[in-house]
Amino acid sequence: MRSRLCVLTIAVAAFALPALESAAAKPKPPKPGSTMKVTSTAYAGHQPTFTGAKTRHGICAVDPDVIPLGTRFYVPGYGKCLAADIGGAVQGAFVDVWVKTERTALRWGVRTVTIRFL
Repeated sequence: MRSRLCVLTIAVAAFALPALESAAAKPKPPKPGSTMKVTSTAYAGHQPTFTGAKTRHGICAVDPDVIPLGTRFYVPGYGKCLAADIGGAVQGAFVDVWVKTERTALRWGVRTVTIRFL
């Protein structure tokens, strides 16, 4: 009887805990007009994005624990962005904007910007 109870407890925990973790990990969508100070870099290339969107001007990589995927925002000096990609180096308050060439990415450098949510 005791071994059945252990198996049942483990089975319930295996299904319940991931659901609780994912619900707790999702940030609330930011309110339109609100702002956030972030570090920004740029990337180039035509690799597929995490969400399947094609890389183009306006596609940005974010940490989905900070900015939910699908969020639209404005980056000063770049323009409107859609959070459609993630990356291993994109952690915390960080936005990686897509640009056409590596030269443009190098010119963008590393900046601190205040983004505005749309």
